[in-house]
Amino acid sequence: MWARSRFFQKLGGGILERTAIGALSAFQLAALSSHKNPETMKLIKRVRRERRTLTTAFESYHIHSLAQACRNLKGDFAEVGVYEGASAALICNVKADKTLHLFDTFDGLPESTDPDRSIHKKNQYAVKFDAVRQYLSQYGGVEFYRGMFPETAAAVEEKNFAFVHFDVDLYESTRSCLEFFYQRMTPGGIMLSHDYSILTGVQQAFHEFLRDKPEGLIELNTTQCMVVRAAA
Repeated sequence: MWARSRFFQKLGGGILERTAIGALSAFQLAALSSHKNPETMKLIKRVRRERRTLTTAFESYHIHSLAQACRNLKGDFAEVGVYEGASAALICNVKADKTLHLFDTFDGLPESTDPDRSIHKKNQYAVKFDAVRQYLSQYGGVEFYRGMFPETAAAVEEKNFAFVHFDVDLYESTRSCLEFFYQRMTPGGIMLSHDYSILTGVQQAFHEFLRDKPEGLIELNTTQCMVVRAAA
């Protein structure tokens, strides 16, 4: 594991993390605005003003861009780890007529297991569910599943997915996402995860899961990684 991973883990999602993300994102927004679509940048800036987010501006751009790239594939969209709904709003703006399935406890993170080295506290990132639901009510085709994933996923077991975003922080949660969605991804569909390069448990879950799979992991120039589902 990388030394920089241990450094970022110590930030633990508190005020230091939010401050660092905000400062970094200010520079990233300026850089993106110099050469990216003005309407896309206007959207990203607006959403980031409206809702707190722990993704950087570059990461927000990747979420928006990759979801847009998948909207003509067969299958629904999903996100596990919604927080205040900022990334979900970006996805909603490009999902066309697809349904976006949103999974979160909204009570914060569960207990950490050994691979996560007690990085986060139980119930960290808790938010008010009604506030998130109200914020996203401006978009159609959004379904909420409140509780622990994958126990909340029974209603979508028969569905296929074109794009899925994970932002779950922990080993067990990441492993559960991979095990559930991988077999349900449309060929060419994308699974995108936050925090791969800075959280030990997320890294371990991906490495273990992909060990016997044909797909290779694509690490982005942010904390994110992605997997493009191969044809069955």
